[in-house]
Amino acid sequence: MKQSFIVIGHGLTDLFEFQTLIEYNHERISDIIMLHTPLSKEKLSSACIIMKPTKGQHFQAIYTIMEGIKYPYPDSNKKFDLINEWANAYHIQVKGLDVKSRADFAEDELYFTYLKGVLRLERYLPPLQ
Repeated sequence: MKQSFIVIGHGLTDLFEFQTLIEYNHERISDIIMLHTPLSKEKLSSACIIMKPTKGQHFQAIYTIMEGIKYPYPDSNKKFDLINEWANAYHIQVKGLDVKSRADFAEDELYFTYLKGVLRLERYLPPLQ
């Protein structure tokens, strides 16, 4: 099964696309994960919607706002609170993981491969077949 990150952006307007994905696809959502980079210089977070695999297990989409949210600990922020509010409206728990920053990788594809490995280890993505 192919699993792909689909970057929907890095900024505020992309947050509303994220909201729309939750609103219209909440039944297809497997998990919503916040990927935090607390050890990086900028301390940013990425918001990810992991969809359930398509019929026949051919594809699984991971929609993301890539490092577009300030790290929400110890002080929360509006973007983080909005994502939690939208998810809670559909009884979806937002989970969090600490990961390396995108800046630690030479190419985006290497970073996405790393993230898929982390998500598999944590059982948010099914194992390779």
